[in-house]
Amino acid sequence: MKRLIPPLLALILFALLIYIGVQQDKSAHTDIVNAPLPNITLETPDGKKINLSDFKGKVVLINFWATWCPPCKEEFILFKEIYKKYKDKGFEIIAINTDPENLEEFLREHKLPFIVVIANDEALDYFNPQGLPTSYLVNREGIVVKKRLGVYRELEKDIKDLL
Repeated sequence: MKRLIPPLLALILFALLIYIGVQQDKSAHTDIVNAPLPNITLETPDGKKINLSDFKGKVVLINFWATWCPPCKEEFILFKEIYKKYKDKGFEIIAINTDPENLEEFLREHKLPFIVVIANDEALDYFNPQGLPTSYLVNREGIVVKKRLGVYRELEKDIKDLL
């Protein structure tokens, strides 16, 4: 009987690991790279509504960020320069803020030249950012072509390929 215990425990452990993996696959959001941009409506801090699908025809960077996030602030320095350089060539940035309680003060201090909206459950559920900053690059056809976790230093190279 004692000889059966280790193999039985190994079998139970193996079955448990398989079960956990299947459950995580069910709960994990499918990767949205190569998927069309959804018809999600978001609101700017001043109450204007924008729909993500309205940007078809432009190269769009969708960026999830927070005011307390140092890499997000670092990234905005880069984004401002790139936006200024490429906005007239069909490039747009939609910065989706995840901590609206500090947003107004942040925007007064930093004067971001691109669109800033407040995250809602629909956007968070669809994009499922795993950390901040998280960016999604969308081509002119409205298809998500890249997901980038962390500071998006190669953004200019990537948008040049799409413009």
